[in-house]
Amino acid sequence: MVRGFYALGSGMLTQSRILTGVSNNLANIETPGYKRKEITASTFGSMVINRVDSQKTPIGTMSLITTADKTNVIHSEGTLKNTERPLDFAIQGEGFFAVQGANGTVYTRNGSFNVDAEGYLVLDNVGRVLGQNGPIQVGTDQFTADAQGNLTVNGNIAGKIAVYNFNDYNNLQIAPNGMFTGNNAALVQNPNIMWKTIEGSNVNAAEEMTDALSAQRNLQNCSQAIKMYDQVLSDAVTNIAKI
Repeated sequence: MVRGFYALGSGMLTQSRILTGVSNNLANIETPGYKRKEITASTFGSMVINRVDSQKTPIGTMSLITTADKTNVIHSEGTLKNTERPLDFAIQGEGFFAVQGANGTVYTRNGSFNVDAEGYLVLDNVGRVLGQNGPIQVGTDQFTADAQGNLTVNGNIAGKIAVYNFNDYNNLQIAPNGMFTGNNAALVQNPNIMWKTIEGSNVNAAEEMTDALSAQRNLQNCSQAIKMYDQVLSDAVTNIAKI
């Protein structure tokens, strides 16, 4: 009986984690370059179910506890949207922009850049955008760009936006502000960068709402079952006391 409380309690915690993940996805549905995150659940331990006979013949196993196992990032490409804003960039195909963050280089698909007070191309609240020769100083937002990321100001090339790729996206680590960190980044020599274009998030609102409803229903079922367990234990204690 007590084991049931652990199983149902773990189920409630797992569904709460899943709901938090879905809420985060929905909150970032309009965030450029945001990648959907999916929380998977797994069992923590199991018990053998036996027949009611003298030999205790095993007939299968049953999970005791569920737990939120890990967070998977879905790296599918979001919808490319033309904005006509000269500071917007999008990568067509694989790869990431590199940004000089406070704790080192971070990678992102968010190409909604700005120019800081010193004239550097920046991603707000993260850091300066890196080119092939370090941070890019354009000095103005009046520039032109080609498909390889070369930025030209008054006829002179001010820098080239660097695009990096990784052999295995599963090895990337999630960082704050929708960024990623990882080792062995390979510079893409001939990237396909779209100017005045932004990549939207790859979150599907309908799918997220379906997942939210499913997790909410599972959470409610676990809650109701715990109330039943509590009532049964209460009745058992009361009746035993009378005996």
